[in-house]
Order: sequence, then C-alpha cells, then structure tokens
Amino acid sequence: MNAVRLIVLAVAALAAVFAALFVRSAMQPAAAPAPVVVEQAAAPEVVQVLVAARDMSPSSRVSGADFRWTNWPVEAVIPAFITREARPDAMDELSGAVTRAAFVDGEPILPGKLVQPGEAGFMAAVIDPGMRAVAVPISAESGAGGFILPNDRVDVLVTTSARDMGYISEVLVENVRVLAIDQTYVDDGEGVVLGSTATLELTPQQTSSVALGVAEGDIVLALRSVADREGGPRLPNGADDEAGERRGREVRIIRYGAEQRVALGGTP
Repeated sequence: MNAVRLIVLAVAALAAVFAALFVRSAMQPAAAPAPVVVEQAAAPEVVQVLVAARDMSPSSRVSGADFRWTNWPVEAVIPAFITREARPDAMDELSGAVTRAAFVDGEPILPGKLVQPGEAGFMAAVIDPGMRAVAVPISAESGAGGFILPNDRVDVLVTTSARDMGYISEVLVENVRVLAIDQTYVDDGEGVVLGSTATLELTPQQTSSVALGVAEGDIVLALRSVADREGGPRLPNGADDEAGERRGREVRIIRYGAEQRVALGGTP
C-alpha cells in the first residue's frame, strides 16, 4: 500500500470521528441557564399611628369611634404624632374633645388640633362659626330650677318693672342653645346643674338685644322640649335679625306710667 492511499484513509478516519462527535453534540439537550438570584428588599419598619376615621369639620365633638390605628413608616413619624406604643388608650382619652381645625379621613391626629373640656380655648372651639357666646345671670328660679343643661335649647325672656304698670315680661330670643352653666360644659345626664351664669350661643345681632335685656331687668330662661329645637336662635314672632339689631339701639322711656321706645339718636 502506497503512502497516498494511507494518507487518504487517515483523513477519512478523522472526518468520520469529527462527524460522529458533531452528531452526538447536536442530539444532546442544551444546558439550562444558571438561575438568577434576586435579593428581596426588606419590609420597611412601621409603627401604628392614630388617624381620623372620617372627615371632621371644625367645632366637631369627637368620640373614640372617630379614630383608628394605622401602620405608618417609622421614618415618616414626627414627634407630634400619637403612637399606639406611647399612648395605647388615646382613643378613650380624646373622646369628648372638640376639633379646632378640620380633619380628613386617614389624617394623623395632632393633639394641638383638639381641645378638651376645661382647657383654654374650649369654648371658642365649641361655638358654631359666625355665632357669639354671651353670658347672662340666672338663678335656680330663673334657670328652670337647675334642670337646664348644656346643649339644651331655651327661650330668653326679660322681666322689667314699669312705673304704675307693675311688671312687663317679653321674649327676647327663642330657641337659643345653652353652651354652659357656670363652668359646666358637658351634660353628663345626671342630676341638675345649679349656677349663677348661663352662656348662650347667639348671632351677633341678637347679642345686643340680650345685653339690653340684662341691663333693663331680670333674665329668665324657659326650657324648650327636645322635640321643639329645630333650627337656630330666632327673634320672637318671626322678626328678623335686622329688627333685633334695631332693638339693640333703642331705649325705654317711662312717662307718667306709659312706656315708649326711642331709637338712639332719635327724638321721643
């Protein structure tokens, strides 16, 4: 066998080996890719914060049901927030307070936006917007025997004496809300409240009528039924506030037993 034939046989053998290796590698499944390891971020640390459970307007009296606890990121908590860890009984502690400002549902409760009975500024927070608080002197006899309580509704009467005419009594304002008796702001539903001063909620125009009545004679508060307290304070006989404002600028003149009212600046 000559050399040429040996070389051809060797080349053929090598080609066969390479072909077999190629076919074998082609028939094997592809290697699975290496798994990618994703590191999961740690959950942020949270603390429970007291928030409003509903929208609340200014001068609203709140109860425990108006609050709820919610998770809050620790890095977003400021010192003014109320946390469950620091004050677990905060819902009960704040029940009965009055809002100084509005709250929206889910807003953190700030103690500075609430005022408790007996604290400075409580009365200003209780008064409805646009109204005024006026104190009038009362007694057990003129205050329905002590059965008038805060948040009751009353009619305000004044009794004056007229020369040779005995006494005259007239209604100054009807359906007036009682804000407080002396320093009692909240009715606990027990017993009676005896005091020497009643604080009433009036419109700015009605304050002049009541102030004049206090100067003229004795004030009497007539307690109204709970079924007869719709609406706000009003002047008697359907009179409007403009008429009440005019009355506040009048004086009473008694001449020979006859009464006459004269507007300030006018002539009798």
